[in-house]
Amino acid sequence: MPVKTRLKAKAYTFGTCSFAKMSPPRSQLSSETKGVNVFLTFDEALKLNIAIDECVRRLNSYNRATTGGKSVALVLTMFLGKNRITVNQGGL
Repeated sequence: MPVKTRLKAKAYTFGTCSFAKMSPPRSQLSSETKGVNVFLTFDEALKLNIAIDECVRRLNSYNRATTGGKSVALVLTMFLGKNRITVNQGGL
């Protein structure tokens, strides 16, 4: 008799990556800062690309003709203290 296993799906993130630096530096950020440049190495950019792609594929599986399907969103979170970016699914 075959054994059934239940695989756990990721519940909180599609992936993470590290960024090398940002411009302007954290010490110069203020409420007047309008934009931030984030620099990623090639390997980390590939990780971010895969994470975004996986999340977009999941979002594409929802029926956008419904209210719930229209409200799903991709969320990029930057943790400035750890130089990390995460890709999550969220709602509007």
